[in-house]
Amino acid sequence: MDDSERPDRPDPDADAAEIAEWMEEDFGRAVAEGIANAVDEDDPDDKHEVVEVEILDRERGEVVGTIDKDGNLNTESEALRCVSQEYIEEGVPVLVPTTYENEAGETVHADAEVIVEPGTTGFVRAFVDELPSPFDCNSETLADLPVHDEE
Repeated sequence: MDDSERPDRPDPDADAAEIAEWMEEDFGRAVAEGIANAVDEDDPDDKHEVVEVEILDRERGEVVGTIDKDGNLNTESEALRCVSQEYIEEGVPVLVPTTYENEAGETVHADAEVIVEPGTTGFVRAFVDELPSPFDCNSETLADLPVHDEE
């Protein structure tokens, strides 16, 4: 989609409903483009491998950066950079369901904490899940992101 097809940004004196509608249209379009670009055309089974997502600042109502599965953050937002740095350098802690046998031979179901590092399956999902408010991504995009798979 070229710039002529993008929804016009509302005037500064627009009401909240008009701004919210613009945010959803423009952000949804940007996310759809990102998903379309992320599909590996050589692998017909690779329809959910989102390589990069756009990060929205809900308070400002705009996309403030992108993150890819390798941990490459592209942003001019110092706040986003600050809250992201630790996750990019050290990975994101996530809880994964596990089962094991205890000393009595009983099967125990519990959550184990693992670190999902950049470059591994589920990093983008874990990264976006950990971002504090006001940072977020479109909920439809979040639903399509692969989760960490403990193999």
